[in-house]
This record gives sequence, structure tokens and C-alpha cells, in this order.
Amino acid sequence: MRPTTPELISAIVASLERQVAPHITDKWAASALRSAAQLLNHIALRTQGEAQVLEADNLDVRQVLATVLARLEAHAEFSAARRAVEGVLAGPESGAPTAGGPEDRNESYQALVEMLLNHAAIRVLEQGAVHRILRDYLRRRLKREYSLYFPVFTSPPF
Repeated sequence: MRPTTPELISAIVASLERQVAPHITDKWAASALRSAAQLLNHIALRTQGEAQVLEADNLDVRQVLATVLARLEAHAEFSAARRAVEGVLAGPESGAPTAGGPEDRNESYQALVEMLLNHAAIRVLEQGAVHRILRDYLRRRLKREYSLYFPVFTSPPF
């Protein structure tokens, strides 16, 4: 469908910069307009790649959590953490049609990753191996999401 969502957003930004910005004399209003243009550019980038990034992240984090679960199973003191991981992994896999959708599943995965990272005993489990697995996943996630933020957020927003 033409124009695409990114094309529409880019046209809005161009119009604001060309027709509105030159007439703004108030510093705060000009700053707000620049910030709005930057956020619109960010949305244009997200509409192009967010679904693929989210799908890849959901697949990656599920594998990571399954790996962590296998390591936790050998330790009785982590029964609550195991149950939490099992509960999240028992949900639908990425791509399966559900009421919550992939965004909601990702939020559940991320909350669990955060809980595991903040668990003091898990941090040192197997000389920190489980903690490293989780941190390595977060590094991969940052790399995946990089294209959603750059080059949009490389200039000052104000």
C-alpha cells in the first residue's frame, strides 16, 4: 500500500520542518517540535523492523530460559525460580496467535529475565554461568534493537 507508514511519517516530519519550524520563535516550542520530529522518525523506523526484532527476541529468550531452567533443575533451592520459568515457558510460543500477542509474551519473558538477574544466589550459581547466559542474551537483544534507535537518536533531541 502506498504511501507506506514510514513514507507517511517522513512526509509529516518534512512538512513540520518545512512549514511549521520556520514560524516558531519560542525556544520551548521549537524544542518540542524537534523532539516530536525525532520521535516520529523513531516510529517510522520501528514500523519497518519491530515485528522481526520482536519475533527474533522471543525465540532467543525462550531458548535462553529453557537453558537456564535445565541448569536450575539440579538445585532444589531454586524451586520457586524453576516454577516461574516453567510457567512462562508453558505459554504459547512466539508466532502463535493469542489474545496477548508477541509483545505481551516478550514483557513476561523480560520480567522473568530481570527477576533471574536480580536473584543473588543465581548470580553465583555455577560460578556465574547462568548469570553470564542471561547477560549474553541481553547483549544480543541490544544488538537486535540497535536499528530501531539509530540513527534517529544520534542528534540532540532539544
